[in-house]
Amino acid sequence: MSDLLRRTISRLTPPSGMEVEGNWFSNYGSLMDWNDVRYFVATYRAGSLTGAARMLGVSIQTVGRRIDALEAAIGSTLFVRHSGGYTATPDAEALMSEAGRVEEAVAGFRARANGRAEAISGVVRLAAPETITTHLLLPALRAILSQYTELELEIITGIAPVGIARGEADLALRLVPPDHGALTVRKAGMMCHGLYAGVGPVPDLASARLVGWTDDHDLPASRWLHRLTGRSADIRFNHLEAHRAAIVAGLGIGILPCFLSSGLLRLPSTLLMEEPLWLVGHAAAEMSKRVRVVYDEIAVIIAANAGRLTGRGENPEASYVNDVP
Repeated sequence: MSDLLRRTISRLTPPSGMEVEGNWFSNYGSLMDWNDVRYFVATYRAGSLTGAARMLGVSIQTVGRRIDALEAAIGSTLFVRHSGGYTATPDAEALMSEAGRVEEAVAGFRARANGRAEAISGVVRLAAPETITTHLLLPALRAILSQYTELELEIITGIAPVGIARGEADLALRLVPPDHGALTVRKAGMMCHGLYAGVGPVPDLASARLVGWTDDHDLPASRWLHRLTGRSADIRFNHLEAHRAAIVAGLGIGILPCFLSSGLLRLPSTLLMEEPLWLVGHAAAEMSKRVRVVYDEIAVIIAANAGRLTGRGENPEASYVNDVP
């Protein structure tokens, strides 16, 4: 746990009824409402007070006061204010990368306190990108499956959007928000990309072979690669893991999500390459209890992996080239 997170937690008032040993929540004497963490997380995810207020169902002024109070309490600036919204500082990124664990602990406590575990049973169908599923979601799902032993998960992976309104899935983790339907839509996080090469001599960007998507996939990564190099991919795949395997093998350079960067060389780029991750479900009034539990758990997992997704917590095995000749 980071020092920043310890400073934050040490000033929190625990949820009503939650017993803690000693003065773990009040080492610093001046207590702050536990909900301040919720306001921080919502502002981080929404990127603005307006979006956070909408997510929490409160006024913009309330969110602003909560964020100001949290920053004063922990002695750190968490957001840079500007006309376009709130931009997270490095301290906010560090806090967010671990705040998901706090959310998970509180959610688990409340679930046990409310005696809801026995009521959660049946199938929940989740649609999500395959690499996010295999690298981030699956390693973190044991806890919820152990808690709710009657819960069943059906996970649909792939690139093509799956329709919630059409009944193709109960939940979806998407890179593009839905443009219609009575749905619950939440910005769960951001996924950043980089330009990567296999370990070895630094490649010449002008002549290196390019690894990318097949022509029938109109994806941001293809457009970014063309903007950076002025060329289209020489080696094309319809599967992201194949992209990574080709780059690792030294067949060419290409664009990958930062959480897949282990063992690769990151090349410098001035182009901002990021995509929001949207968590989508049925309208809140129509969402069953079991679907809501999984919806909240997926949000917690994505929040806990914020550092890996943005590259700020990039795998230490990844190298970064400061200059390309």
